[in-house]
Amino acid sequence: MSDRGMDGSMFHRIRTLATKELWQLRSDKIFAGLLIIVPLMLLGMVVSVAGGETRPADRVIVVDHDRSAQSRRIAQALENTREIVVHARIDRLADGDRALFEGLVQGLVVIPPDYGRLLREGVRPAEVLLVVDASNTFVAIRLLGTASGAIRALGTTQTDAQSIEVRPTRYFEITALQGRLAPQLGFLLYQVVLMVAGLSIVREAETGTLEQLLVTPLARLELIVGKMLPPLLVGIINFWALFAAARWIWDLPARGSVLLLFGTALLFILAQSAWGLFLSSRVRRQQQATQLIFVQILFDMAFCGYVVPVENLPGFLSWISELLPLRHYLVLVRSILLRGGGFVDNLVPIGALVALNVVFWTLGVISLRQRLQ
Repeated sequence: MSDRGMDGSMFHRIRTLATKELWQLRSDKIFAGLLIIVPLMLLGMVVSVAGGETRPADRVIVVDHDRSAQSRRIAQALENTREIVVHARIDRLADGDRALFEGLVQGLVVIPPDYGRLLREGVRPAEVLLVVDASNTFVAIRLLGTASGAIRALGTTQTDAQSIEVRPTRYFEITALQGRLAPQLGFLLYQVVLMVAGLSIVREAETGTLEQLLVTPLARLELIVGKMLPPLLVGIINFWALFAAARWIWDLPARGSVLLLFGTALLFILAQSAWGLFLSSRVRRQQQATQLIFVQILFDMAFCGYVVPVENLPGFLSWISELLPLRHYLVLVRSILLRGGGFVDNLVPIGALVALNVVFWTLGVISLRQRLQ
């Protein structure tokens, strides 16, 4: 097999190879069923039991319209909980609203202009408004409880305070069930694509068909593209199956563009396919590939924010998470579906997926070329 230029039959050869790959998957009925049915079953199991991802909601912005000594004590009381960090103190609600939408903070503490005066007069309660991002229900519940407790406790210790009324509200109304659904769409899709791509090359080598491919008219580039198409197609089918189930059965909101979500899913699938092909080219047996994929899934779970919050990781470990496509895709799923974020709002994770595609496909092509020589 040699690297030749493109000719008129290139697409025919690629299509033939991809069709052969898909038929090979279809012939193993158990494995083919696992690719579609099991992710849907797992999705139903996850949303029906306690669990899902939890993340400490520790960043808030204090929107201080009062700028009094009493209002400054609220910021200090929040900091004293050690579970909340005051990201900034501002006086424009629009700036806080934007930061909340972009995910820079998980909540706003809005202090009205007459807060200090009402405390001093004691005629009626001084109100403080808590606004939280409920696209992650666990974050919303924790933040509401911690902040409300800190502010109410402050009302009993201030010498000039008579009563403080805390009015909570949820910026994005999401149920606990829907909050658990969003990360599952990314995680289940990730497992299927990695499994299909990770077994692609090593299965050919173990069954002896890789040597047969090497003596066919296929160029190396055509072989690589042909091997990429099956995990891409399986990933697309799984994406729409999981999204449809979450949307129609469990009423997962789609506040942003579904086409944008699908486009980012394609970037994610391509990146995971490249990494799976790279892993498949580095092992000699399917059993080794399966074990390596299992370890890879555990590793990604630990560092992508699915199990352990990325914010809680030590500095150098949090940098590792930047190299994982799953971490960025989970951010995109939450932003687009739950918050209604657009392309501009998600430039950073989209750019990260593009960069990881370039790196992973470079590694995958180099590794496959070495394996095929």
